[in-house]
Amino acid sequence: MKTLKEYLTESKKVYDFKVKVAGDLPETFQENLKTALDRCKCIKLEKISTTPIQSLPLDFPTMKNCEVHIFEVICEYPITSPEIINEIKSLGLEEHSFRVRGSDEPSETDQVFADLEEVKDVLLTDAQVGDPKIKGKDYFGDDFNRGFLKDLEKSAKQRKKDQDGPTEYKLPKAKQDKAGLKSAMGSK
Repeated sequence: MKTLKEYLTESKKVYDFKVKVAGDLPETFQENLKTALDRCKCIKLEKISTTPIQSLPLDFPTMKNCEVHIFEVICEYPITSPEIINEIKSLGLEEHSFRVRGSDEPSETDQVFADLEEVKDVLLTDAQVGDPKIKGKDYFGDDFNRGFLKDLEKSAKQRKKDQDGPTEYKLPKAKQDKAGLKSAMGSK
């Protein structure tokens, strides 16, 4: 049987984030961010990669022609994305030039799955594009549209033919209750 200390060691949770900074970084950005996050026991603050200069970088629609620096941040104590955003703002960066994403945020998980997804086989090959068995006029064009409209007209006529009886439902006349029509005090 495990001791309580072993259970606590196994259940140690870490909080990881990706920090993306567009444009030029201040010289001591990484060191300053590490010291700002020391209150949360920052285990790891590492620059993962830098993207090449892009005309419109992902996650930064207002920035143009800049590179994106991506950092991985792992903390032992609980911290949220807004807290990290406030720490980065206090370092002097404007909010439109950086993004903080938690590992469990939908946009981050979608990106991970997109990277892992393999390219599947192509369903339509070049040989099938010019296949003589498939006639385009059977699926689109003026002749197809005329035939489609004729079929719609036939089905509308068939529906009218299938309807027998009145098309509106009329409520039966309600019986009037004669009690309560005369006053208890008398009437003239």
